[in-house]
Amino acid sequence: MDPRLKDKQWRLSHLYTIKNKLAALVQFKPNRAQREFEAKKHTRNIVLKSRQLGFTTYESIDDLDDTLFTRNFDSLFIAQDLDTAKDIFANKVELAWEHFPLSQLYGVSTDTARQLKFDFGDKTISSISVDSSGRSGTFQRLHITEFAKVCKDFPQKAKEILTGSIPAVPLHGRVDIESTANGSDGLFYDLFWEAWKRNAPTSPSEFKAHFFNWTYDDDEMSRIRIREDIPKEMREYQAQNKLTDLQISYYYEKFLSLNKNWADMKREYPTTVFEAFENSGAKLFDGTKLNVFTLKAGEIVAGWTYFEPPIIGHRYALGADVAEGVGQDSSTCVIWDFTPIKPVVVATFADNKIAPDIFAYQIKNGAEKYSMALVAVERNNHGHTTLSKLKEIYPIRNIFVDEKDKLGWDTNLVSKPKMMFDLSTAVNDSLIEIPSILIVSEMRRYDKEELNTTRFNDLATQHWDLLTACAIGFQMRNQKKDIFMPPPTTGLVKPFPGLG
Repeated sequence: MDPRLKDKQWRLSHLYTIKNKLAALVQFKPNRAQREFEAKKHTRNIVLKSRQLGFTTYESIDDLDDTLFTRNFDSLFIAQDLDTAKDIFANKVELAWEHFPLSQLYGVSTDTARQLKFDFGDKTISSISVDSSGRSGTFQRLHITEFAKVCKDFPQKAKEILTGSIPAVPLHGRVDIESTANGSDGLFYDLFWEAWKRNAPTSPSEFKAHFFNWTYDDDEMSRIRIREDIPKEMREYQAQNKLTDLQISYYYEKFLSLNKNWADMKREYPTTVFEAFENSGAKLFDGTKLNVFTLKAGEIVAGWTYFEPPIIGHRYALGADVAEGVGQDSSTCVIWDFTPIKPVVVATFADNKIAPDIFAYQIKNGAEKYSMALVAVERNNHGHTTLSKLKEIYPIRNIFVDEKDKLGWDTNLVSKPKMMFDLSTAVNDSLIEIPSILIVSEMRRYDKEELNTTRFNDLATQHWDLLTACAIGFQMRNQKKDIFMPPPTTGLVKPFPGLG
C-alpha cells in the first residue's frame, strides 16, 4: 500500500471530488475553517457557523473517508428532512465515491437509496448512510447538519435525536453537530451555549463548542474588490468589530443581497456568537436568565431522567401533563424539591406512546421515590383517565384537589397565564434551579401568545409538554406541608445509580 494512504490529511486533499460553488467538479481541499476544526475537534463537537463555509461538504467527505479506511465502521449523517438527506447523499457522498480513484479495492452494495456498503474482501463491511432522523443501531460516527432548523421546525424529532441517536454512539466514537443559528430557540442553542460556557470538555461525553464566522470565507473574500461606498452605519460596525476594508466590503455585499435586513444578516453571517443567537418575538422567559442554569444530562432510566437523588425530610411535588399516547405530544412528569432556598427540578419523565391509564403507574413510581410527593395531574382531556387510575394506586391525600374539591389541576384561560407567569417570574428573578435541557429548550421557544391557547392543536409543531408539567408542579410550592406523608420507614433512601 502507498504509505501516503495512511495519512488521513493527505487522503482528504488528494482522493475526493466535490462540486464547488460554481458547480464545477474539483478536487476537495479542506479550507481554513475545516482545517482548524480538524485540529481542535473532540469526541463530541457542536459547531456554530456562518453560511458558505462548506462544513456539510467537509463532513460528507470526512465521513466517507473514515468509512472507506476503517473496517467494520458505520457512519450516519442526519439532515433536517428526507429530501435534504437524499440531496446530500447524491451530490456529495455518491459523487465523491463515483470519482474515487481506488474504488476497485472494494465491493460495494446499495441496500437503499441512502446507504453505501463497502466490502473489504475479508468478510468485513463498513457503511455510510444518510437519513432525516435517528435510527436504531450503533454507529461509530454521527453527523447532524442544520440542527437548529430541526429544533425549531421539528422539536420532537430533535428530542429523539438527543435522547436516542447521540447516546447510541460509543464514547470512543464521534458526534458532530453543525448548524447556522436560528435565534435562541431549541436544543441546538442550549447544547451550544452550555458547551461554550464550559470552554473545554472534561470527559468524552461532553460537547466541545466551535464557532466559525463569515470572516473564514477566504475563497469568496478573494474574489471581491474593496468598496468605497460603504455607508456610515457599516463603517461604525467595521470599527466596532475591528474589520478590514476587504472584510467590510464582503459584509456589505452580503447585506445588500439580503435586502439590507440586519436580522437576517446576523443569523446567516454572524460576526459573534451573541449576534448569531439574537432573536425577535415576545418571549415569556428571559433568555439571559436561562443561560445561568447549570444544565445536566442526568441519569436516564426507563423514560425517567434523575438529576438529584431523593433526600429524607425534603418536600417534593410532581406536576403531570397527560397526552393521548399515540406518538404525538408526550405525557410528562416534573418533580420539584421545594426544601432548598432555591427550589430545584430533580427528575423528569416523558413518553409520547404511553397510554393515559398506564401513565398513572409512572406517576406513582416517581412520586413514591421522592418521599410520597404531592401529585398534581392536569385533568384536561385524557387526564381524567390518568386520575381515575391514580386514585386507585396512590394515596388520595397526596393528590392535589383544587378549591372546588375537584381532583387534579385544571388548565384554563385563567390558570394558564398565572402558572406560566409565576414560573417566568421565578426564572427571571433567579429564584429557582432547572437542570433539564429539554425544559429550558421549551422555555426559550415559548411566546407570550401561547398564553391565550388551552386546546391541543395536532398541526402544531411544539406542545410544551415538559414546560406545562413544570409549571403545574411549581404551583404546588405554596401547598400546606401537612399534606405530605412522611417517607417510607423501610430504611434509608439510597441515591439512584450514578447520582451518589
